Amino acid sequence: MTILEVIALIIIIIFVLSLLHSFYKTFLTTPSVNSTPKIHKRDFKKDVVYLYQFPRINTVPNLSSFCLKTETFLRAFKIPHEVIETGNLRSRNGTLPFIELNGENIPDSDLIEMRLRKHFDIPNLPAEDEAHATAITRLADNHLLGLIIKYKASEEEWYKALLRGVPGPDCFKTLLRPVVKKLFMKKIHERVGASIGNFTEEEAEMLCHKDLQAIQDSIRERFLFGDKITPADCTVFGEFASAYYPFPNKFSRIIDSHYPKIREYCDRIIEELWAQDFTI
Repeated sequence: MTILEVIALIIIIIFVLSLLHSFYKTFLTTPSVNSTPKIHKRDFKKDVVYLYQFPRINTVPNLSSFCLKTETFLRAFKIPHEVIETGNLRSRNGTLPFIELNGENIPDSDLIEMRLRKHFDIPNLPAEDEAHATAITRLADNHLLGLIIKYKASEEEWYKALLRGVPGPDCFKTLLRPVVKKLFMKKIHERVGASIGNFTEEEAEMLCHKDLQAIQDSIRERFLFGDKITPADCTVFGEFASAYYPFPNKFSRIIDSHYPKIREYCDRIIEELWAQDFTI
């Protein structure tokens, strides 16, 4: 058998094995949740929350709305915590943030909030307000998020911030940025299309206005449900602040033009919880 025949046989074997693996994964296995990873903070202190999240940037505490939401929650309810910035660690879902609490690894910002509310005895709002809060947070974290992230990802500054944590010279990052943008925009388009649908720019802006008006109309006093920050405020603030403050974009222009009450609302949360951490 010649070398070329051996190489061809190896390629065929790899191809067949790949097909068999795909068939096995598709038809012979049941989808399951990934196993929970081992804890990273082995010398943990009791009742201290270890928050694993993306590194900070200069203008806002975090580009990730879910990381910003979780840290805002910890600050709002004065929960002892330590922030651990990471570029490579992930939860069982492959995402950030995740927390560790008393040796337990907890993924996903919603699960984190629920676990912390229970552990630290954070009371619910009255039933009607709690239902309203749940609806507002789902609106912000799901539907509005899909629109916001397209606005953020269309800006060059977004990719400069993303690549800031990548090792290597700036000239290399400059060359890499168009490639990253192309791949990221494709992924965002697919993700948003699968979650809320594909829309023209005009259609997306109409939907964005509808979401923003609903949230602005929900701000009763200083915050959503009165004079005290609630978990719902932490969620809404995480989405808005991570998009509005880092760099000018279409979302920030929409807020400035039509929703001053939302901007004032975010500024009040910054003043109360993040006074030293934003460059406004």
